[in-house]
Amino acid sequence: MRPCTGGSMQVNVYLRDYITKQGEKRYYLVIRQKGRQDRHVTLGAIGKRKAEERRGLILKELLNGTYEDYRSVRLYFSEFCEKFLREFAQGSRALATVRQYEYCLAQAKDRFKGLRLDQIQREDIEVFLSELQIQNRTKNIFLNALRMVFRKAREWRYLKTSPADGIRPFKEAKVGSRSLTLKELGLLLDAAKPRTRSLIKVMVYTGMRPGEVTQFKFEDIDWETRQIRVVSDKVRQTKNRKTRVIPMSDDLWEELKFLWDYYPVLHYEGSSKQSFLPRTEAQRVYVFCDPGGRPHRCIRLSLKRLFKKVGIEGVTPHGLRKTFCTLLARNRVHPKVAQELLGHSRMQLTMDIYTEVSDDQKTAAVASLPTCRELAMQKFQVVGGNKT
Repeated sequence: MRPCTGGSMQVNVYLRDYITKQGEKRYYLVIRQKGRQDRHVTLGAIGKRKAEERRGLILKELLNGTYEDYRSVRLYFSEFCEKFLREFAQGSRALATVRQYEYCLAQAKDRFKGLRLDQIQREDIEVFLSELQIQNRTKNIFLNALRMVFRKAREWRYLKTSPADGIRPFKEAKVGSRSLTLKELGLLLDAAKPRTRSLIKVMVYTGMRPGEVTQFKFEDIDWETRQIRVVSDKVRQTKNRKTRVIPMSDDLWEELKFLWDYYPVLHYEGSSKQSFLPRTEAQRVYVFCDPGGRPHRCIRLSLKRLFKKVGIEGVTPHGLRKTFCTLLARNRVHPKVAQELLGHSRMQLTMDIYTEVSDDQKTAAVASLPTCRELAMQKFQVVGGNKT
């Protein structure tokens, strides 16, 4: 398509299409103007004829100088959500975060269907959140997703102000995962199948998050220096967007060396099947993968089933990461060192775990009290030649 010339300005508008995850065709426009960066206009759920009409209208306005900048176009909320996910979230957020955005925004799009961005008020968001039949912690996840959407709408000049500003988070009950006691950790390792047992060892000895373990590759291991790099790049992203280095203990080094040579068979039962098989080349990319070499996505489910089987309550897969931090605290590792190993963005996050008190610590504290016999003996203690 040849560019059109308006005075000394060369400009054209191209119609493009893409397929959504639901398999629906959507259209958008690319405005190409000499001397300027390409601009994109999302058209939303309209047919090709309407999209062609919109293209012709915008091109006409560009040529006669009456076109209003695309950043000021009044998009529907659903249109902007698609743009947000495609142009921001999928390129700058971890996969788990993107999925969380998709889940939250899918319900928000149903609630605000037919409304444009600038038609949504703070009261609309507050009513939407209050009507959700979910816990307050989950409501705050929805609120954070909406805040990010409207913040981007403001940054990209679709809105002057965000309707989500000023909405106070819901009060959450402080019910998070606790760390495991040494006894519970021993029970888990005894009851776990080979793959889950290796998974527990890696998480407890490194403090990796569940999402980081699923993306853990053998190339991240430096066998000579005995270090692991928890990588954050365009494909694999950590929570704080920073790569960190974790030294390997002797036990962890031996475990990973074994996993380099042998693949833990999934769902084996009985003695008729082997627990481990030699790894194929395809299985030497991700440490924890399926038989075809693809990274596992269901480690949380496997761990939750194991916790239930053993009878451990109050612990989630994230509790293995907390256990790593608790073990560091019991060995009197400096909190700053623990913060670096865990990849916490704030020291307070580390200290919240460091200051946790477990039942066995309470038991040990009470056991350290002097006995009645020791108290009675104090009567006859000689100090400076006199009885006390």
